[in-house]
Amino acid sequence: MRTVGETLATHPDIAFAAAITGTSNLVASGVFRTPGDLYDYIDRQIGPLPGIQSIETAPTLREVKRLAPALP
Repeated sequence: MRTVGETLATHPDIAFAAAITGTSNLVASGVFRTPGDLYDYIDRQIGPLPGIQSIETAPTLREVKRLAPALP
C-alpha cells in the first residue's frame, strides 16, 4: 500500500491521494482531459504497479469544486 500511495503522489495527473479504511486502502483524485486519457493512465501507469488488486473509477463530468489548478 505504501509503495502504490507514494507512487500515486508523485504523478502529475493526481491532485490528491490518501490512505483510507474500508473496502479500499487508497483513494486518489486525478485530472484528465478526456476519458481516453483516464483509460490510458489506468492501463499504463496504475495497472502495472505491483500490489494493485482492483481499481474503481468514478468520473466527474461536471466540475463542482476545483481541487487542482485548471489545465491549459
